Amino acid sequence: MYIFVYGTLKKDSTNHYLLNGSEFICSTGTKESYTMLDMGQFPGVLKDELPEGHSASIQGEVYDVNEQTLGKLDTYEGDWYFREEVELEAGVTALMYFLRKIPPLDYRIVPEGNWTGR
Repeated sequence: MYIFVYGTLKKDSTNHYLLNGSEFICSTGTKESYTMLDMGQFPGVLKDELPEGHSASIQGEVYDVNEQTLGKLDTYEGDWYFREEVELEAGVTALMYFLRKIPPLDYRIVPEGNWTGR
């Protein structure tokens, strides 16, 4: 099954090791626009747009993962996130993690939808 990652799970990021053994499929973006938040050490994506109106296609990477890896990712993402299937610009669908709600942390909106860990 495919998983779409956009933050610390991407190549060259701190938690990419959780995808060890998974096949990289492609870099792409979401067909729909969502609101991305940068919370410092990691990003999150809201399924519903914030009132400010800063939604964009989310940029990330697609991996083919097995059930065991998906279980590890669910544990890593914890209670803050839920996953849902999304359509991607590359013509495939994949699971993507969304924030359940805005966490009680300082954040900034990432209007371009591409978190770089700055």
